[in-house]
Amino acid sequence: MGLKYIEHAKSIFLALLIVLSVTLTFTIWTYTPTYDTIESTPVVDILIAESKRIDDVIKPYKMIASRENNMTGSMETFDLERVVNVMKDWQISDLTLEDTELTNEELNELVGANNRYTLFFPDDVPFPVYDNILPFSISDIPEDGFDRLIVDWNRSDNEQLKVYFASSKTKTLYSAVAKNVDWKLFDQKVVSSTLGFSKFTDIQRKGNLSLYVSAQDVESIRYTYYLKEIEPKRFQDALFSDPSLVRQSPVGTTNEEYSDGTSLMNVNLLERTLSFVNPSAETLVPAIPSKLVFDSLNYINEHGGWTDEFRFAKMNPANQQIDYQLYLLGYPVFSTETSTKITAFWGDPGIFNYLRPYYTLDLSLPFDTVISTLPSGEKASRVMQLVKDIDFNNVDELTPGYYLTRDDEKRLLILEPSWFYLSNNQWTRLSPEDLGGGKRGLE
Repeated sequence: MGLKYIEHAKSIFLALLIVLSVTLTFTIWTYTPTYDTIESTPVVDILIAESKRIDDVIKPYKMIASRENNMTGSMETFDLERVVNVMKDWQISDLTLEDTELTNEELNELVGANNRYTLFFPDDVPFPVYDNILPFSISDIPEDGFDRLIVDWNRSDNEQLKVYFASSKTKTLYSAVAKNVDWKLFDQKVVSSTLGFSKFTDIQRKGNLSLYVSAQDVESIRYTYYLKEIEPKRFQDALFSDPSLVRQSPVGTTNEEYSDGTSLMNVNLLERTLSFVNPSAETLVPAIPSKLVFDSLNYINEHGGWTDEFRFAKMNPANQQIDYQLYLLGYPVFSTETSTKITAFWGDPGIFNYLRPYYTLDLSLPFDTVISTLPSGEKASRVMQLVKDIDFNNVDELTPGYYLTRDDEKRLLILEPSWFYLSNNQWTRLSPEDLGGGKRGLE
């Protein structure tokens, strides 16, 4: 009986082992381990502001219309954009380089002739660049540029407009015709609208280019905005190829440096500006002008560097430099206390040097506005001719704009309407102090 009981117990134990073995095997086959969720590395958002198109940054700053010996003009963004938008539907053909060098007198005559308007640009705009705004129906677009676009609105027999592209720098003149013109729209949006422009006058100078300025005093507004800053680390993430390798270090009390061992970004905490340098990209090869525009535009677009309204202002292909000037409500902004422009030096490959402000204007809510009157450009030109320190015949342009100063204690930016003149590639403010003979160099 005892032996029989033992054998029975063995059978039960063996059966249990078989069941356990099958259960473990099934569990192993079907087991799915639970792992902690692996979170993906967050993508750094390097877009600081919105990107821009060519026509957002390549803009005329002034328009002059001449008819029956009367001259009107405007610098208002709305007026100039309305005209350019009408022109975008044209087709420019028969672009021809005139054989003779353009003289100052000839350019003055082109601008001042009856039934014409002129768009003024701050520097020569390469034809391949403006082809993206005003289309050219030619296969081989020249690399030359223009800073004055003159349209003769007298109708030809074949319903075409005569167009001139002139450069006051290189003294070159191209003529062309504009096809596909909607005459009804052109008369309404362009020709008729110039009648409502302010009265302008041409300040003539013997042997030199005329200056085209307002003949009437204008109401102006001094704006005060809150100072906004873009965290320099955002530029670190945007400009360095691998931000994780960048190390930050203070330099004195007013500067910071960011470096990855190859490139360097220096931040001026007082002026709220920065400079990014990639020494390995330095080149002595001159730039193709249109390529310089496209490359710099794409570079700034890649990190959304258009933090305010910046417009194409100046270019030097010899050292691959291009400047974009800060504008407010259609008028340029200058300062002696900080930078008011973006400057790029292109290299090989990519950017060599990039200089810019990292402050921005809080346009959503002005802190204060003060209405005043800005004297006419005609009066400003008369004052300049009396100031001994100003060589009036050497002045290239006279324009209204804003003079920017800072109130660091209250974190404010003050923009004062003023007259500025360009001489020897330097903008200078014409202010009450200037009437006594002093003057200030500007950005």
